[in-house]
Amino acid sequence: MFDDHDELSLDEVLLDVNKWDQITDLVIEHDEFDLIPANSTYTGNKTPLDSADAGEKRLGKILTRLETDYHYIVCDCPPDFSAFAKNAVTAGENVVVPMVPRSEMVHSTNLLFDMYDTLGMMHDLDIEYLAFTMTYTSTKETKQMREVLDWFDETFGENGVKIDDRAAFDRAKWEAGSIYVHEESLQNDQFPQFDTVVKRVLDQTSPPDFNGDVEEMRQKTTDEIRSREIEA
Repeated sequence: MFDDHDELSLDEVLLDVNKWDQITDLVIEHDEFDLIPANSTYTGNKTPLDSADAGEKRLGKILTRLETDYHYIVCDCPPDFSAFAKNAVTAGENVVVPMVPRSEMVHSTNLLFDMYDTLGMMHDLDIEYLAFTMTYTSTKETKQMREVLDWFDETFGENGVKIDDRAAFDRAKWEAGSIYVHEESLQNDQFPQFDTVVKRVLDQTSPPDFNGDVEEMRQKTTDEIRSREIEA
């Protein structure tokens, strides 16, 4: 989907303070959003970043050196206690937790809360959970899955958003775009669930205006925002 950046990677920038100003060199421009590719180094729970000085707060410091201003920066990583996940939490303090309906999910979620609470106390952070998503496949529902889905509803209420997965959403990725520009995804009955997550984030955050009227945009529906972007 994207060219390899053999000469520089995110983990190199994170680990070498002398390369922090090179973070902009990693940015790949895209029609919908700019992107910094993930690095395979962070597929495990133990990396050199764990033993680096201030290893849990480097990403936040590096992002301030980006040459482009952004209303939102999204760090996509597993909801765990890996080095990159800790950096993502300390950088933004706002968290959307993705889940799947496995039997161990209840225990894993409680453990996640405990670990992030500890991280917050260690770094004097005010971590906010903006939304929780549960992606499942209704055609493969089992008794155990139903129990987890019921637990999800009871635990997170309106902050929880269930998404019945569709092949259309996967096909959007293969076309190197988001579901918001993929016609098949736009017509899917589960598409509004993603809008619900976006609205939860917008309602609970205050991005910088960058000479724009953020409050005006906040009052718009997700359909109106999407139409504005398409016209632009």
